[in-house]
Amino acid sequence: MYSVNIDKLMDIDSEKKESLVQIAHNITEALSSGKSVAVIGGKVDTFRIAYSIMEAGNKVLFVDGDITSDVFLGKYKLGKNARGVMDYLKNPDEDYELVCVTNHKELDIIFTGITEDGIVTQEEKEVFRKLLDKYNQNYDYIVVDSDDTGILAEYCAGTVIIQDVKKYSIDDTNALVKKLEQNGCNVSGVCLLYTSPSPRDSTSSR
Repeated sequence: MYSVNIDKLMDIDSEKKESLVQIAHNITEALSSGKSVAVIGGKVDTFRIAYSIMEAGNKVLFVDGDITSDVFLGKYKLGKNARGVMDYLKNPDEDYELVCVTNHKELDIIFTGITEDGIVTQEEKEVFRKLLDKYNQNYDYIVVDSDDTGILAEYCAGTVIIQDVKKYSIDDTNALVKKLEQNGCNVSGVCLLYTSPSPRDSTSSR
């Protein structure tokens, strides 16, 4: 089983931390029925939200379900040895060890895994629902970082959009909500995040 230290990812300023804690609280309040939430637009901040939910006294599984960018595998340089979401979707009968533990015992990670084509079929989306069901009993909350189209958000209990308060556009947001709902997502709300530039937030693309 893999183990990673996540403390550097949580090295953020107090204003941003307060904003993330409030968002985490709002998300758990909105999930009156269901444990899983997909976050759109959060990237690394989605993980920080999962951390904040954990700090509130919950056992949390973070799932890197954004198949369009290599955020976390890139940061931890685990390469092709780390199986993840895409490996499971493509080969659900394989007995992959998916969960990576962190240095905080109440917070675990499932990475994106390796994908050759970046395509998820409807059948594979159904497999993702089974993945959520598989881990629901072991965690208080499952937080899924999703791409902007919500490919793996459809079977989560709720979907939350995170937007930088400095870049917020009501028209763009309404268009995104409409697109996500058309894709079957249950959009619970939009959260504005106060952000400040951080070198730790840089990402690499596939």
